[in-house]
Amino acid sequence: MKNLMMMNKEHEIELINSCINDLVYEKTQLKKAYNYYHCVRDAEQFRHIEENYGIGTPTSVGFTPLIKKHIDVLVGEYLELDPDLQISCKDSKTVSEIMRDKQLKIHQAAFEFFKQRLQNAIIQVFQEGKAPTNDPFFEQELERIKKATDNSYVSEYEKAAQNILNYIKHSRDIDLKNKMRELLTDLLISGVCYYRTKPSGSKEGLKLEILNPIDTFVERNHNEFYLNKSTRAVIRRWLTKEQIKAEFNDELSAEAKKKLDNDRTKGVDDSNAIYVRVKSGMEPMPACSPTPGLLGGLEVSPFRNVKDNYYRVNNNLICVYECEWIEYDEKEDRLVRHEGVKIGDEIYIPRGVSEYIVRSATNPKDCTLSVNGLFFSDKNGDPFSIVLNTMDLQDKYDLTIYYRDSLIASSGSLGDWLDAAHLPTFLGEEMPERAQKWLAYKKQGIAWYDSSQEGTQMINTTFNGYDDTIKAQAIQAFQMVLESIEQQACSITGVFQEKLGGIQQRDAVSNVKVGIRQSTLLTKQYFSAMDLIYKEVNYDLLNLAKIVFKNGITGTLINGTRLNQIFTALPKYYTMTDFDIHIQDSTETFQDKESLKATSVELIKSGQVDPTMIFNIMTAKNVGELKEYIEDAVQSKKQENDMVSQLQQQLQQMQQQAQQLQQQLQQVTQQNEKLQKELDKNSSDKMQLEQQRVEIERKKADDTKNYNDRIAAIKEREIDIEYMQLNDGNPYNDKIKNT
Repeated sequence: MKNLMMMNKEHEIELINSCINDLVYEKTQLKKAYNYYHCVRDAEQFRHIEENYGIGTPTSVGFTPLIKKHIDVLVGEYLELDPDLQISCKDSKTVSEIMRDKQLKIHQAAFEFFKQRLQNAIIQVFQEGKAPTNDPFFEQELERIKKATDNSYVSEYEKAAQNILNYIKHSRDIDLKNKMRELLTDLLISGVCYYRTKPSGSKEGLKLEILNPIDTFVERNHNEFYLNKSTRAVIRRWLTKEQIKAEFNDELSAEAKKKLDNDRTKGVDDSNAIYVRVKSGMEPMPACSPTPGLLGGLEVSPFRNVKDNYYRVNNNLICVYECEWIEYDEKEDRLVRHEGVKIGDEIYIPRGVSEYIVRSATNPKDCTLSVNGLFFSDKNGDPFSIVLNTMDLQDKYDLTIYYRDSLIASSGSLGDWLDAAHLPTFLGEEMPERAQKWLAYKKQGIAWYDSSQEGTQMINTTFNGYDDTIKAQAIQAFQMVLESIEQQACSITGVFQEKLGGIQQRDAVSNVKVGIRQSTLLTKQYFSAMDLIYKEVNYDLLNLAKIVFKNGITGTLINGTRLNQIFTALPKYYTMTDFDIHIQDSTETFQDKESLKATSVELIKSGQVDPTMIFNIMTAKNVGELKEYIEDAVQSKKQENDMVSQLQQQLQQMQQQAQQLQQQLQQVTQQNEKLQKELDKNSSDKMQLEQQRVEIERKKADDTKNYNDRIAAIKEREIDIEYMQLNDGNPYNDKIKNT
């Protein structure tokens, strides 16, 4: 068993050496491209024209950046877009689960609707004593609820993956935006870009590592589009002993650690070393004592060969090779990824089969490298580098500026040819004194000549003079050449002056729009490649999260400036699922974003959007967020307008009612006045009648009194008569009559 392990270890060491020997080479052209981007040119390239031919003539060809700003504009513009990523599930098992869960959600929504209807019917029957009514819109409302649930449904699988991607996007440890800037810059400078995803040092987090194209070597599989489908890859790094121990200490044997401590390597000749240029005849300075000043006098020129007038600063870096290769495992009947490390010349770390292999549920036998990237190439497979394809323009640009400055520096002034033999002798004893005094008097307006002096002529000039000044037409010609070179560079990169901010006052608005439109069309291919690499980075990180976060993850997402959302992604929703990541075309995204912003301004002017929403709209990071802000603003304004409209209608109704009430009040007032008049009239009549009645009653009372008085008088007389009859002695008249 031990012998078998030793054989396997020796076999892996052979494969590590084979990868290094077969793939590693010096990318001289690529180094030159990066130097041109960083405004560094080979010091010997224009040495033949840098001699000082005259006073004031430039002694070296400077480097004026021409293409760097174009690349920076493209990268900056893309990073501004902040494209939205959309998740979809593609494995059949997950899709079936999603469809089943969606149907359950629709049924649950329908059940809740039925439940509410039933409760309302029961309340009407038992509490209010009303008979249940048939709603003619019941079926329509039910269909609307089903459709709304279907459209708004988002599965837990998609939510989990989307939350993980948002977490990756805002993670400070991953630093995705800065890494993407570096990756996209590599893509435009060299035509290639490489990265790899791997677990962090604690094995519980994600790590995105941007690889230097100069130190990354991939044996590309021409049958596959993506680089992680390649068969072998080598990553070259330059580390100090301390960095090697910190990263590989657990994998180093005691013997390897001893070799590392005794390693006296001063660097490798083919490394990305730093050279310091020294003057001819001077001894090179010690490596640890650079000259003072900005960057200590160091010039980064990694593509130069080591010559007598250069020396290398290596800081005792040791070359470390990390190798990966794909093999077929007959026992497991699938592809596996092997890994190994070579440190210096003698230390090897054969890691065997990688522990972090992401496999697809639809294709479990497949395996990819951890190294991925993109070749921005043509049909021949050669990467297209913007810098390398415009290098001749950069040289023309700098040479034109060199000759323009040389012409300006060597230009003179207007003057006269002066015959020294005819200068007046009274101006001085020596010739220099005579010339100085003559020029001084001439400057004051007196040009002396002595007619008595032998050989003196009327005009003491042999020729009419000379003109060594540079003409404005010459400077304009140089400027036209420079503008022509800049325009030619713009036509190659697709970044025209309108995008670079070179808009002149005479440029019409339509010309600017046409220029921006042309830039958008020409740079579409660059943005398409950037979209692809951005999608692949997120896809690889999401796939690695299935292994790293196998027990689930709980994190915090930032929503806006004040809101934080805590999410939990359960492992059952993403660890066994195959995802697809979709991204809208960034050029269309940019156009949509600008159109939406312009539309939002018009909506604000027309009063359909609240002006306070302009800050959110103008600072939106992506189109999705911008659409959400505009929709919310329009919906909010619509609701507000609807409410205002309803209030206005109610106000109009109340005003109409008030007018009706006012009219009714006027009628009632008129009737009241009429009734009051009638009442007043009736009151006077009543008073007269009352007076008459009182008079009648009084008269009646008087009559009754008189009558009663007369009756009483009659009664008294009758009584007197009867009394007299009783007392008259006649017995026949003693009877009392009843009257």
